Amino acid sequence: LPISAFYRPFVAHRHASQALFIRGCVGRGSHVFCRAGMRQPLRIVCFITLALFSSRGDDAAEFPEEDGVLVLSEKNFEVAIKSNPFILVEFFAPWCGHCKQFAPEYAGAAKQLKQANPPIPLAKVDATAELKLAEEYGVRGYPTIRLFIDGRDQEYTGGRTEQSIVTWVLKKAGPPAMQLGEVGQAEAFEKENRLAVVGLFDQATARGAFEQAARQVEDVMFAYSTADDVVAKYGATPPSLKMFFPHDEQSAVFTGNMQSAEEIESFVKAYRHPIVTDFTGETAPELFGDGRPIVFLFRDKDEKGEAAEKAVRKAALAFERRVLVAVAGSSEPMDQRLMDYVSVTPEEMPTARLVTNPMGSMSKFRLVGEVTEDSITALVRDHEAGRLKPYLQSEPVPSNQPGPVHILVGSTFESVVKDPNKDVLVKFYAPWCGHCKKLEPVYTAVAKKLEGISSIVIAKIDATANDVEDVDIEGFPTLKFWRAENKEEPLDYDGDRDVDSFIAWLEEKATHPFSREQGNVEL
Repeated sequence: LPISAFYRPFVAHRHASQALFIRGCVGRGSHVFCRAGMRQPLRIVCFITLALFSSRGDDAAEFPEEDGVLVLSEKNFEVAIKSNPFILVEFFAPWCGHCKQFAPEYAGAAKQLKQANPPIPLAKVDATAELKLAEEYGVRGYPTIRLFIDGRDQEYTGGRTEQSIVTWVLKKAGPPAMQLGEVGQAEAFEKENRLAVVGLFDQATARGAFEQAARQVEDVMFAYSTADDVVAKYGATPPSLKMFFPHDEQSAVFTGNMQSAEEIESFVKAYRHPIVTDFTGETAPELFGDGRPIVFLFRDKDEKGEAAEKAVRKAALAFERRVLVAVAGSSEPMDQRLMDYVSVTPEEMPTARLVTNPMGSMSKFRLVGEVTEDSITALVRDHEAGRLKPYLQSEPVPSNQPGPVHILVGSTFESVVKDPNKDVLVKFYAPWCGHCKKLEPVYTAVAKKLEGISSIVIAKIDATANDVEDVDIEGFPTLKFWRAENKEEPLDYDGDRDVDSFIAWLEEKATHPFSREQGNVEL
């Protein structure tokens, strides 16, 4: 089974070291590599048919279950899809660590959605055993979960937690906002949904913008009412909107334009996170997918760390939710990956980084000095005023080049790679990446065979310890070729990963022709 990307981790990276968070083993064709990225939404897809719920009959009894999740195979897959108008199906691999982490969230969502009216089943397929199904539905990595709407795919864009799955599925299965006809329904809606938005309207007011915002914010449940007793419960004058959440103020009233979907959406997104969030595996995708700048405090749970956190929490109150603020430690694997991702060393703690556009061309800004309320306030203020320069990390310049592969660091990348007289192939790697280690002897052999050709450089850079601007790094290893004639548009290496293929590809792509005899190449 060919393995490839099951999601795009970070779009259009500017800095190579941004690709730190492994999300699965993937590849192109026969090339396996470590997929990087904090977290893009899992490619979860639902199979939706146009059959009526009443057509289910007793078919559900035919499917075995594990933890409330239907277990499907080639024998019963088609029946399950045809007999359930809504069904979420996960393709997994038993050995996949990410599938194992996802399993309890998926099972919890399955149990909740069994209680929906009508019930919505969740299912799973062992893609390593059901190869025909995996190939038919384009499985290229694990977990792959699909949404078919009348046979057409739709990408899941919600979160990876139990409640995120439930909210997303319920929104896909019904209208963007449910109607509350009486006070009891409104009270139940608030109680049952961790994040809830209630719109209050009179009969004359259009709800188009409200419903448009409800479709866009897929992890928050929306409801509306035109009933006088419900409006009176909230003490509101229609049209108005109120949001309920479990943190901080616990509720907020929208004061913007009720006919602007963008304003409603911005309001809801601003309040769905606490003023200060603990950084965890669950909150990471929500933080990175929010879109606002993020201030990360890194601290140990000691006296200095507690004082730093207290200062950050106090400063955060004045930011009026213009930025997100998150607190991370250094002991958990996710904390350590985040530290690598934004270039923090244990010796610096407690310290802070301000990060912008983490899902795209990420920039990071380093706090200089101690963590205090004033220093954090100044960091945000100076960023908003455009007075800060992004922080680019670099290892020390090597004192010598010990082998045929030229070792690059952040500070030498531009001068070597952008040399207009050289064709330069660069391997971006991570020290912990198994696929990088497997490629290393082949890559070194290529460099050794081409040592005699002065116009070509075979180089590598530790992308976890060095930042490089304007380079897209989606996973490890990434191989890019800067031709002498065009330094602005590097080529992605797309050949096979053996010595012969590397050299043949370079012969074809290089600006400066070279012969195999020049490099003493023996194939």
